[in-house]
Amino acid sequence: MKVVFLQLVPNVGHIWDIKEISDSYARNFLIPKGLAKKLDEKEEEKLKQEEKKKEENRRNLVENRHKIIETLNLKQLHFKVKIAENWKMFGWIWEHDIIDKIFKDFKIKLEKKHIDMPDWHIKKIWKKDIFIKLSSDSMAKITIIVE
Repeated sequence: MKVVFLQLVPNVGHIWDIKEISDSYARNFLIPKGLAKKLDEKEEEKLKQEEKKKEENRRNLVENRHKIIETLNLKQLHFKVKIAENWKMFGWIWEHDIIDKIFKDFKIKLEKKHIDMPDWHIKKIWKKDIFIKLSSDSMAKITIIVE
């Protein structure tokens, strides 16, 4: 039986690995415990398409990294947030918020690993500098302005 692993199973498979496993092992152990799920042709094709998309995005970032860094360097991203009477923010600004804003403003698709924030998130109304790292030799500085 062909399965896709949903969790790491030591000495058997890693997350998102597709492997041919004996029917009894899959039915009696892996699937009931939620470690893997049965893979049919539609699911397999869908996973391959997603992997192909991710690889294409990675290749695009590598090929155009200097152009991307040049586009993003020294730019500002503005976030408008709601605040309480004591000037505290409702919610925080996370990496995924920054990624969405960069995609919306510049049409550049980044991943969480490319965002280098000194803290995990931004939780004050302030100007904050963050860094975008696409490789060891390409880095851009972006200013986040929370108002």
